[in-house]
Amino acid sequence: MEKLAQNAIRRFTLLGLFLIICNSYLSGQAKYFIIEPKKENQNYDLHTYKVSTKTLYGIDNSVELYNIVYINNIYDKYEDPEKNLILFSVLPNLEGSSDNWKEISLDSIQSKLLSIGKLKNLFQRNTMSIFSEKYGEKTKYFNEYKIVIRKDGKYFTPYNCLLQFYAIRNRPEIFSNVYGTINTKLNPVTVSDFELIFESTYTKTDFPIYTLPNETYVATLDRLRDRREYLSKKWELKDGNSAFQFWTYTDWHEPDFYYEYERGIDRFIYVPDRGIVGGSFDFYFYYHRQKLGMTTLDFKNNIREEKVMLAEQYQ
Repeated sequence: MEKLAQNAIRRFTLLGLFLIICNSYLSGQAKYFIIEPKKENQNYDLHTYKVSTKTLYGIDNSVELYNIVYINNIYDKYEDPEKNLILFSVLPNLEGSSDNWKEISLDSIQSKLLSIGKLKNLFQRNTMSIFSEKYGEKTKYFNEYKIVIRKDGKYFTPYNCLLQFYAIRNRPEIFSNVYGTINTKLNPVTVSDFELIFESTYTKTDFPIYTLPNETYVATLDRLRDRREYLSKKWELKDGNSAFQFWTYTDWHEPDFYYEYERGIDRFIYVPDRGIVGGSFDFYFYYHRQKLGMTTLDFKNNIREEKVMLAEQYQ
């Protein structure tokens, strides 16, 4: 029995090393999108926000959100046309210096630059927008695609960058709301509301969003069929705009030595025409929980209470 346990530990260790090597390789093969000042013929809007990590994760740092929002169909004749949202999130550098950005030579990445057109194509391939495409469970990219900003005549790229996509489709709940959809017309359902329904339906399994990876659990989640975003609440900001808070129904299924980046910004606040202005990135900070002095219970409580970070201008 002891030998079997040792073999299992050895296999997980080797798997962990393999995943670390793969992540390093992918970082070296990253592609880049340059964030530029608004141009006259630019066919998208850019909204950027900075949120403090101090209250939610106990570290004096920040996450930067870059929202690229554009009309889904330029021939849409409706007064409020459907829109798409591409979100780049710059996460803190918790494994090196305190700086979240590093200088980069634009000449060295010329062959790896993405146009907005290619970025929109990537959106389509990850939001069930192409009828003939075969879809898996991967919809997000961690350190495979990064932004580049210009500051004082120099170019910088983040150490850690998450890319994900949302289709903004505001319509009655009777219509389908697949994974990766923001719909402000949904009926509100909180995490606690859903937990009660789940427990009465699946009496012998654990609530999937609590199944953090260092715990033993029994859970069943059909990731392709069940994952989706739920509207939790709506409220009015101090500037009079409406804010909508969402949470993501998904599980934890990766080993705890691996970034479970497919969870993405698992809780978030969306403001129409302004993009995502706050949220949580439990997948990233849970990986660093010991460094942060946080426990599994801390994260579980944050999920249950739907705690998020919010841009200062909206607090």
